[in-house]
Amino acid sequence: MSAVRYLKYAKRIVAKRGASPLYFVYFVSDLCNAHCKHCLLATHDEAVREKELKIDEIEKVSASMDDMLFFTPTGGEPFMRKDLAEIVRIFHRNNHALNVGIPTNGSLTGRVVETAKDILDTCPDIDLHIDVSIDDIGERHDEIRQFPGLFERATRTYKALRELEAHYPGFSTCVEITVSAYNQDHLLELYNHLTHQVGVNTVFTLLTRGAPRDPGAGVIDITKYEELHRVLEADNKARMLSGYYKMPFSDVLNAKRIVRPKIIAETVREHAYQIPCYAGSLGGAMFSQGQVLPCELQVDRMIGNVRDYDYDFKALWHSERAEELRRYIRETKCFCTYECFLTVNILFNPLVLPRVGKEWAALKAAKLKHRLTGGRADGLVTVRADTDERG
Repeated sequence: MSAVRYLKYAKRIVAKRGASPLYFVYFVSDLCNAHCKHCLLATHDEAVREKELKIDEIEKVSASMDDMLFFTPTGGEPFMRKDLAEIVRIFHRNNHALNVGIPTNGSLTGRVVETAKDILDTCPDIDLHIDVSIDDIGERHDEIRQFPGLFERATRTYKALRELEAHYPGFSTCVEITVSAYNQDHLLELYNHLTHQVGVNTVFTLLTRGAPRDPGAGVIDITKYEELHRVLEADNKARMLSGYYKMPFSDVLNAKRIVRPKIIAETVREHAYQIPCYAGSLGGAMFSQGQVLPCELQVDRMIGNVRDYDYDFKALWHSERAEELRRYIRETKCFCTYECFLTVNILFNPLVLPRVGKEWAALKAAKLKHRLTGGRADGLVTVRADTDERG
């Protein structure tokens, strides 16, 4: 996809007033076939399907919105909605969503692959990423997710998506690790398994946040999270991991992925505000029944429901209630570790961008060295050996 289409959003680095969401997270369904200990809102109750926004309603909401940079249809398990491809097409057509990222627990291999192909065949200019969640090895993963056999299914789904990558220049897949109290002692062991046994070339993490189903999941030793990220950073810079590589400004996002966990760790360690939050302005969330919030963690501060605004998202987004919540976020210096909105908080903050620029330069230098040495990378054995010992 052309880089020019991304550049039009650069003005939001300095001008936030009157903005519509550049990063829009839409919980397409609360329904899930797993019962993860760290989950915030998913359910097994099939009755929720009847309450979800239908395609015609989604079309009206999307048609009332401005263009967006990042679109994340999530859940629940988003692939349990058989019309997921159509939902993506709606936001791609109406809002020119450039970067679409879909998380999955990987349980529905056939449907995930077919949905991805459907999206890619009908939206050939899209940058699509599917993130398969793998939190531990074998039965330990299944225990965290409360789904026997899920580890094998998720691994199979990831490998099938990697095969699909070869046929679509705008598609990539990666593994997403949700860090919780239940896997923090195995993170390096898991990382070694993913890279050595599964052939994973891109890894990123989510830190358990909010009020998880099992409160014990959120009791995290942040030093273990940081230990994994030091290895991820070293391996990205040593070109052992590719990171994003199929879209414009890939290395800007790869650099952001180095800066973001450092901000998250600082936030957790100090339990304090680090950088301004743009939730409610550059970031927005919508739940499956049409409830719109500044972000998913502000469940007690809903802006309103699109069904009550005749599906006019902008009328709701620019309402007095929305402005009241934006003011609350600014004045209270609201903070959290929510990775999605930290993306816009970092990329659209002129005071944080120099940190991103420094990491971007390091990644570019590593790529140049990699080319000049014909793919040889001094020090890779040392990095991997250190990782093996810690695992």
